[in-house]
Amino acid sequence: MNIIVCIKQVVAGDQVKIDPLTHTLVRSAENSVINPFDLFALNMAGHLKKLYSSSITAVTMGPKISEEVLWEALAMGADRAILLSDPRFATSDTLATSYVLGMGIRKIGQFDLILCGMRTTDSDTAQVGPQLAEELDIPHVTNVEKLERKKNLFLVERLSDGYREILEVSAPALFTISPKAATRFPSLIEIQDAHARHSIESWGLEEIEADPTKVGRAGSHTWVEELIPITREKFCDFIQGDPKQQAKSLFSKLFEKNLLS
Repeated sequence: MNIIVCIKQVVAGDQVKIDPLTHTLVRSAENSVINPFDLFALNMAGHLKKLYSSSITAVTMGPKISEEVLWEALAMGADRAILLSDPRFATSDTLATSYVLGMGIRKIGQFDLILCGMRTTDSDTAQVGPQLAEELDIPHVTNVEKLERKKNLFLVERLSDGYREILEVSAPALFTISPKAATRFPSLIEIQDAHARHSIESWGLEEIEADPTKVGRAGSHTWVEELIPITREKFCDFIQGDPKQQAKSLFSKLFEKNLLS
C-alpha cells in the first residue's frame, strides 16, 4: 500500500509575528516547527506501514527551511520526502495550496491513501485536506480516529456530532486524522539516522507542471486586506465591606453591565 502524508511547517505559537506590509507570517528556522496535528497523520501512517507493509511518502509545500519537517517525517518512518518549493508558491491560500499539493501528488503517481492533519495551528481552517481530496477527485473523511484496510476498502471510525460513525470508503481516499489518535515525537537519534540514510527531493513549478495562474497570490481566492490590532483594557475593582455588602455590590455591578437579568 502506497501512503502519502501531507505535512506543514508552522510558526511556533508563542513566536508568531506578522509582516505589516505583506500581512503574512514571518517565518524562520528558529521559530518554526512541524504542525503538531500532522504528527497524528504520520503516526497513523507508521502504524499502517507495520500492518500492511506500506511505503510512506511525506510531502510539504514551503521554502527550503521546510526541509526540517521532512527530516522529522523520515525519522518517523517515511521512506521518501518531497519538498514542493518555488517562490511563485508564496502567499498561496488554502485553495492554491491544495492545487500545488495535488499537482505534486500527480507527479508522484499511484497511491492508495493520503493522510493529513485535521488542521494547522497557524491558519486553523481545516480546509486543505478536503480541498485536496476535491482537487484529486477522491473520497475523503475528516476527523478519523481509527483506520484499517479491508481488501479494496478502508474501514474508518470517527466521532461526529456526538455520534460514533463507522464508514467504508473505497481506495484511493484521503483522511484527516483526529488528535485523539496516538502520536509521538521522533528522537534525536532517529533524526540523525534519517539524515544518514535519506535525501529530500525538491520540485518547483515546472517539475510538477503546475499552472502559474493557480498558485501564489494569482491562484488565491482569499487574502488579508488589513490587520487591525485589538487592544483590551483591564482593571481590577476591589469591593469593600463585609461578605453581605460585597455580594450586594457585586450583583448591582453585574446588573448595570447587563450581565444578569
